Amino acid sequence: MNAQIKRLHPDAEIYSVHSETLAMLNNTLLKRFLENYQRDDIKRTHLFNSRYENIYLDEQHIAELSLLKNEAKNFANQILGTEHIDMGFWFNYMPSGAVTTAHRHDDDDELLSAAYYISVPKNSGDIILQAKDAPLKITPSEGSFIFFKPNIVHEVTKNLSGQDRLSVGINFGQRNKDSED
Repeated sequence: MNAQIKRLHPDAEIYSVHSETLAMLNNTLLKRFLENYQRDDIKRTHLFNSRYENIYLDEQHIAELSLLKNEAKNFANQILGTEHIDMGFWFNYMPSGAVTTAHRHDDDDELLSAAYYISVPKNSGDIILQAKDAPLKITPSEGSFIFFKPNIVHEVTKNLSGQDRLSVGINFGQRNKDSED
């Protein structure tokens, strides 16, 4: 992994990194998501504006998620300077007209949050992170991660593209002493 982590804000811990490895898997990830996300046995949470913001699929549904999880953990370990983290993740599926409401991820033991972008049509929404001095508006790109501290309020603007947008939200927390990779 030779991807370079870039700090996006001088006073806030907000980073981006592009993964060519994962970018090559995006079509497969999108296809497998679309095949599985409407199944009756899939957990969904955070119903806002008639849309579930969190859809939970795992490796039993999409085997390639193991690669995404490994890349995400490697980058998070570099940012945090530790190898002792756990992660949870979910899909954020935004059809045309959808928004993701302002929220934070600091409910539990989260140390770092991230979004990975699978499908980002033009005009499908920007992520806005409330940095210390002013909002930071980022137009994400497919195959890229945005990492940020969990206490940063963030939202996604309206998808005006006429196409679906798909990302993966991730939280990293302190590893339980009894857990294993």
